[in-house]
Amino acid sequence: MIRILLIDDQLIIRQGLKALLELEPDLQVVGSGDNGQVAVEQVEALHPDVVLLDIRMPDMDGVAATRIICQRFPETKVLVLSGYDDEAYLADALQAGARGYLLKDTPAEELAAAIRSVHKGYAQIGPGLLDKIPFTQAVNLNSDQALPQLAALPAKDVELLPHSKSFDPEALAEVVRLAVEQGSVVELFTQVNNQLKRDPNNLAALYLAGVLSHRGQGHKMLALHYLKLGFQEGIIQKLSIEGLLLFYQEGVFVQPEEAFSWLTQVDAPWNNEEGLSFLLQEAEQMFGSDSTQYRALVVVWQTRAIRALSDSYASLEPMLEVIQQGFE
Repeated sequence: MIRILLIDDQLIIRQGLKALLELEPDLQVVGSGDNGQVAVEQVEALHPDVVLLDIRMPDMDGVAATRIICQRFPETKVLVLSGYDDEAYLADALQAGARGYLLKDTPAEELAAAIRSVHKGYAQIGPGLLDKIPFTQAVNLNSDQALPQLAALPAKDVELLPHSKSFDPEALAEVVRLAVEQGSVVELFTQVNNQLKRDPNNLAALYLAGVLSHRGQGHKMLALHYLKLGFQEGIIQKLSIEGLLLFYQEGVFVQPEEAFSWLTQVDAPWNNEEGLSFLLQEAEQMFGSDSTQYRALVVVWQTRAIRALSDSYASLEPMLEVIQQGFE
């Protein structure tokens, strides 16, 4: 059960959200309030899993409340539900620590799915909002200019990617962390992009290109392009399940529905009974049991069960004929 705190200065909004969310069997509204100060107090008292809050409220707005909640109660995730698609509000909320930003016209099913994703640790940005996040610097992907040097990064970390096809998740995560921390995202991305021109099947380069496109520069479609290529190439190169899930999990941050479709392609390693069980669990947690993704997988499971039963009967049929002849 995911425990939710609703914060909005309009009573009718809180009542409507409560009624909608509690139709979901795994969501429970444990409290509500009309301003940021109440939100902080309620989080301290109720320890909710997710706070769903508005931006513009009296006394203390949503950005200030988000900052306090994220600093003092890191186990509680904040998801902003606002009527404003203003890029300043969006940037301020994300900088304060919000794990997502949705508009109030979001359909109830999508809102419930977003709450589940945020609870699992994924980020959720409403349709059309990601493009409003300002980029720190534009990158010309077709440029053949001289390769910039990563002076801020230790040489050993720089060499992890361009000269090796090894796929070490921990090492790659450290390279990304250093690039973000030291402001070298653009330089590293350019180096990765040039590496892919020389070696388009380098899994480490594809992963880093996807991560840096999204986290460092906000290029959603470009990130999905690299991550999907990496996932498909990983299948071809027989990358471990853990490695493939790394591409998938990063894709979920960008577009959950698209990323989930990668797991269900025919040649993916989850195309078996054990894998189907994992996919069902993932679909239910991410999208809910009423979602198209979950229902489609249930149909696949039922079809396989019927096929297995049919195969069992087919193997018994010759023996049944012998027994029938014996009776006759």
